[in-house]
Amino acid sequence: MANTYNLMPRKTKQEILTHFKAEAGQNKIQVIKNGMETSTIISFPQIFAIIAKSNLQSLLGGEFYAFDKKIEDPGRFSLNEVEIFADFFQVKFDVMLNFIRRNQLEAKKKRKKTNK
Repeated sequence: MANTYNLMPRKTKQEILTHFKAEAGQNKIQVIKNGMETSTIISFPQIFAIIAKSNLQSLLGGEFYAFDKKIEDPGRFSLNEVEIFADFFQVKFDVMLNFIRRNQLEAKKKRKKTNK
C-alpha cells in the first residue's frame, strides 16, 4: 500500500540560505537578531516560533534527533555550530554564545529540579 501522506522533503542548507536572503526571510532574521541583542529572545522555543526548527537543524546538518538533544542540553553545541548560528542570525559570536550559555544554565536548573 502506498503512503498516502504528502510529506514534504526537508530543505537543503542552500535552499534555507537562499530563502532567508529574500525580504520575508530577512525580516524574520531581523526580528531574531534584535531580540537576541536586547535579550527579549531568551529561549529556543521563541526562535522556533519564528523559524522552523527543521530549518535550523538542516542549517547545521546532522540528524534531527541529535539536534533535539542539543536543544535539551545546549552545552552539546560546538563552537562551530555557535558560529554558524551567529552568522545566520547576523549577530556577534559573543551574543550567540551568551544565548547558548543562558539556555545551557536553564536546562541544568531544570534537570536539578526534576532529579530532586
